[in-house]
Amino acid sequence: MGNGGSEMYSFSQNTLREDTGQWMSPYWCAKRLLQELNIIEVPIQPREIARQLGIWVWEREIEGGYDGYLMRVGNTFGIMVNRAIKSEARKNFTIAHELGHYEFDRHKKLQRVCLIKESDSLYENKQEEQQANQFAVELLMPREMFIADMNKREEVGLFAIDSLAKKYCTSLTSTAIRYARFSPHTCAVVISEEGRIKYFAYSKAFSADENCYLIKDMPLHTGSYARRLFDNNLVDEEFYGEVPISYWCKSNSD
Repeated sequence: MGNGGSEMYSFSQNTLREDTGQWMSPYWCAKRLLQELNIIEVPIQPREIARQLGIWVWEREIEGGYDGYLMRVGNTFGIMVNRAIKSEARKNFTIAHELGHYEFDRHKKLQRVCLIKESDSLYENKQEEQQANQFAVELLMPREMFIADMNKREEVGLFAIDSLAKKYCTSLTSTAIRYARFSPHTCAVVISEEGRIKYFAYSKAFSADENCYLIKDMPLHTGSYARRLFDNNLVDEEFYGEVPISYWCKSNSD
């Protein structure tokens, strides 16, 4: 797993609390757990974390399209993962998500069933599920590690994102969102569905640029590569190239 083997990192004790000071933030909980278990290598192995916490992990076919759930029998916890999931990255996210429920005290007395899709970190509205999703992201792509790795790469864009996804054993979608939010460059990632913008994440530099302004549910521009994929019924897996920024943003700039 990963790209080029494991790497070791050190955690700073001075960065244990998020800027907001929220002691039980997903960032803090994930960071604290990694420190307690002395995990300093990537890719992060959520199955091994569960084992060290005494949580059983099983795989079996689960009806109803559910990817996984956390259950409790007496004082024993277990995580069930849908065997039908083919992507190891998605299984990792499912386990990490349920570990998030376990870590937040108010979830420990519940048996929670979660419908988790590869991009659920984008669209889930319930606060408990948002927290578990954010925990999973912080656990699998620890912030300081990820930013350091991202800044090492000279290339910008999908090639860099793909490289990071392989190294951290995470999905391309979740890695792209993480990349966009922490990138020092003016960049954004856009997820579209049925020819319209469904979700987007962007860097601080993007939000500060008056020429960059994305709108949810906006139809894809006929000249965009994403629109061409939809028009071709996604027969071609990838298109790369340059288009005017006005194809994506409400901008008069090219």
